[in-house]
Amino acid sequence: MRNLLLGTTTFSILAGLLVSCGGDKDAIVVVSRMNNSGTYVYFQEAVLGKTTNFRATTLNQSGSKDVAALVGKTPSAIGYSGMGYATDAIKLLAVSEKKGGPAVAPTPANTRDGSYPIARPLFIYTAGQPEGPVKEFLEWTMSAEGQAFVESEGYVSVSAAGQHTGPGTTEPYTIQVNGSDTMVNLAGVWAEAYSKKYPHVKVEIAGGGSGVGISALIDGKISIANASRQMTPKEIALATEKTGKTPVEFVVGKDGLGVYVHKDNPIDSISIEELKEIFGEGGSITKWSQLSASAVASK
Repeated sequence: MRNLLLGTTTFSILAGLLVSCGGDKDAIVVVSRMNNSGTYVYFQEAVLGKTTNFRATTLNQSGSKDVAALVGKTPSAIGYSGMGYATDAIKLLAVSEKKGGPAVAPTPANTRDGSYPIARPLFIYTAGQPEGPVKEFLEWTMSAEGQAFVESEGYVSVSAAGQHTGPGTTEPYTIQVNGSDTMVNLAGVWAEAYSKKYPHVKVEIAGGGSGVGISALIDGKISIANASRQMTPKEIALATEKTGKTPVEFVVGKDGLGVYVHKDNPIDSISIEELKEIFGEGGSITKWSQLSASAVASK
């Protein structure tokens, strides 16, 4: 078994038992997403490198909220997820490219100007060019009104493009959306606001990870796939073959990938080099005492 998958409650009980039995409080508990997550894929590519696997003892969580919850309950833990999932129980670290280099805080402003080093676009995919109610919904998400929700959910909006003229029909219609857990809160807010504005349109939202949504789009089961990573050439070819339509990509926002530690952890910043040594297979950093607690964000 390559990675460990434990529920938050189970892990918290086990962690408590370990500490009460004299467990090493200096040992870093590494928390990650599961491999069907676009966030997992992005972190591996941007931090570990495509040829480096995650550490075998990584505790993989099914959702972004689960990562934040586990880190918030575990003083020795470190994890990553969308910065919009931060809570009062955790601290977001500033990140530098190199050890000892200037660290940048994961804020919307720093994500927007490109100074925060681990940020990625948020995508929507449709099978072929969207039409009818799906097209109208996507136009609304890209409008000033729709993009305001991107900002309110802690992400970075993209330039509002095009005009939203409203539905061309009042016939009942259901839009099925599946995919990225990073985007599920945003998607839910969009769905609620749009259905309130246009009651005849029902927008059904499900998460599960970017890979889940992309697979459902390939199989023709949904109208929209949310993804925090791009579809691969293989996935695009398969979708085209199975549906007869080439997937169309829309960038609907941008997300700074937050690195989380417990709120009482003295560390304020970390480098990508250090993250690779913590999360990567065979990495040399396994203790908090190996990291400096004095580094601070420069921006």
